[in-house]
Amino acid sequence: MDELENKKLEALVNKMMEDAPLESPSVDFTQNVMRKIEVEAPNKVFQYKPIVSGKVLSFAFVAFTALLIYIGSQVGLDSGQGWFKNLNMGVWFQSDWGWLKHYSSSKIMVYGFLFLGLMFFAQVPWLKKQLNKTAF
Repeated sequence: MDELENKKLEALVNKMMEDAPLESPSVDFTQNVMRKIEVEAPNKVFQYKPIVSGKVLSFAFVAFTALLIYIGSQVGLDSGQGWFKNLNMGVWFQSDWGWLKHYSSSKIMVYGFLFLGLMFFAQVPWLKKQLNKTAF
């Protein structure tokens, strides 16, 4: 029964296709489409303009440098003059590594850090390869 229906439907479709006219595009179809695209395409091309121009940046750099030189000449850069007289900057740069003498770490922690480092440096090339595959 299904085969008989399929044959009838196929005969019906073939008859309808024979009766239908064959349409073809006009001779100047491509030119019409291109004209339409040109009309819709924006004629103005975006041109990058920085927020702050190069002249303003240059002026700001020169002004900042001049301000630093002026403050340095008025206040002084020695730790005994001006604003810096009350600061003991030598303490800032002393290294206090005395706590490290009595420090010991377990083997598990060392192995853990080595394993994490190994996994990190193994993932980086693998991820780079994956990104290169999918990006291009």
